[in-house]
Amino acid sequence: MVEDLFFKVESSLEVGDAEALARWGAYESLLCGVGMVWDHYYHGEAVASGLSQAGISAVVAPTLQDITGPGAHMWAEQLDATERLASASWAERGIWSAFGPHATDTVSADLWGEIVGRASATGLPVHAHVAQSIEEYERAFERHGCSPVEWLERLGALGEDVASFLLVHGIFVSREDLARLSPERHTLGFCPYSQLIFSLPADVAAWQESGIPWVVATDCAASNDAMTVQKELRFVAGLRAMGAAHSVQRESFTQGGGLEAARALATRRAREYEERRGWADSSFLLERVWGAPGRMHPEARAGALEPGALANLAVWDVEHPSMWPGDRPLRALSMGDTAGALQNLMVTGRWRGEHGDYAGSITRSPEYREARDEATARLRALFSRAGV
Repeated sequence: MVEDLFFKVESSLEVGDAEALARWGAYESLLCGVGMVWDHYYHGEAVASGLSQAGISAVVAPTLQDITGPGAHMWAEQLDATERLASASWAERGIWSAFGPHATDTVSADLWGEIVGRASATGLPVHAHVAQSIEEYERAFERHGCSPVEWLERLGALGEDVASFLLVHGIFVSREDLARLSPERHTLGFCPYSQLIFSLPADVAAWQESGIPWVVATDCAASNDAMTVQKELRFVAGLRAMGAAHSVQRESFTQGGGLEAARALATRRAREYEERRGWADSSFLLERVWGAPGRMHPEARAGALEPGALANLAVWDVEHPSMWPGDRPLRALSMGDTAGALQNLMVTGRWRGEHGDYAGSITRSPEYREARDEATARLRALFSRAGV
């Protein structure tokens, strides 16, 4: 899907497309109550401009790739763009940057070396896709004789020169690979519904046992057609039963049935459900979107009410049906769909809508309608150019 479809379409992507589509995606995020995103894409400065126009705060990682992919011809420009986006003028607009190597099979050792050097000099984080597909994993062994994570370790990308590294997807990351990571510098990114489409869910139970911080994200609308992180959290809570669902006990029962096989399956489910009871706690789930993500960038503290943090605030109506009876609001936020209860959203000190009419005041605005119309027209033209 990535190489045969996405790369084909993205090869026809124009700078104006990236800006318009990022702006429209930002509106969807805002309407879901998201005030800050980490975005990794081509034409980084155009993406930053689109996000800024919509009024969302963001860490933008211009995509870097030099072996293959739609961005292979512009890696040097995007490398410089990453540092330009780290300026005070962008920070005043709520935009920060990170280095964005696409994946271990599209970025050469030389470019990784350049990225590590610049990350060390600037203190900027690295945001990369790592071990996201069987193809990437196979290429790592064919080219380097090791896993993608081990190759990054050999290159020095996992060392102290990179103070903060977000490794997204990690579907093919073993326990041996996890031991190569540091809880002080590394964060793993889990995109549940996207992974269901592209491959299979990463083994986040192993991530949790390793002690490496991990976050939950939506990936992109192209993957799952929804930018609400809340539904992703419900998936995480449901992982308590997933081990039993795909266990040898399940296979034994399916093949032969019978009371003893059914009891063995139920026992497996009960044991794992109890072992992961905490996975449904609101504090555990919300840490994946409010806690660890807000600490990943040295210049943009988010997800906390404290001096120096971004003034990003959300106001919900706890009497709204989606949060009723309102006595456990954090439970509703971690396990429900509360977009309808959102009264207003402040991003970097600015209210984005009108109190009590948040969604309506945004969707009726001329800026919103302009963003929608431009994104629609550009998407159609893009598909036409790409022959899709």
